[in-house]
Amino acid sequence: MKRIKATDMYSKSLCALLSATRLLFTNRRAVLLIVTTYAALLITLCLFVSTREATVSQLLVTLFSIAVAPALFFLLQSFSVTYASRGSIRRVAIDGLKIFIVSLPVIVVTVIAAYSLSKLQTHLTIATTLRYLLVAVIAPLLTIQLWIATSRTGLRSLVRSLGQVLSRTFAPHSVFVYACGFLIFAVAPYLLLRKSISTERAWLELSLLTVRLAASATLMLVGWVTTVGAISILSRDD
Repeated sequence: MKRIKATDMYSKSLCALLSATRLLFTNRRAVLLIVTTYAALLITLCLFVSTREATVSQLLVTLFSIAVAPALFFLLQSFSVTYASRGSIRRVAIDGLKIFIVSLPVIVVTVIAAYSLSKLQTHLTIATTLRYLLVAVIAPLLTIQLWIATSRTGLRSLVRSLGQVLSRTFAPHSVFVYACGFLIFAVAPYLLLRKSISTERAWLELSLLTVRLAASATLMLVGWVTTVGAISILSRDD
């Protein structure tokens, strides 16, 4: 029975991932909006990193980047939830604001917990492992479920359904989908960027670097969006 249940779980999870990918690439409007938002987010982050606060104009650019980058990030997450749940694209800005509100407590608690774990002087290996699990697995899984519940039922109903949200967070199929997505949006881009290809021709080396950066950015986008979409589909079917 356990093997059958495990097989059903893997099958259901993979079907959700395939459905999320198919829904993404068959919805041209969603793809255009997601890619545009993602490109704007990357440009804003590049402006923030490359701009120095030496002049008034540069300071304004930095302040603009600080204000716009979070808005674009949460707007992207709203698109990621909406396209898979077949929600209204018109409400994506409102859902993005709701997603921002429910994300704040998780961010604050995660930062405090990670900081506290980093200050432990005993059991360093365990503390480091817990810190990485908290930041890379637990917090994202919980946040995704909060996004989905908020987008679907609203902020008022979220409090009443918080127990259900927590149970879905660590459901086997959700964890499995996130693990599969993590290989695409985190591990694969890291390996692409980590492995450098040296060549005697500078233009070729620059071209290869550009291709690697573009491929990594694409994998991060597609991997993350389809992961959120698949978890949204699984939550809808529960």
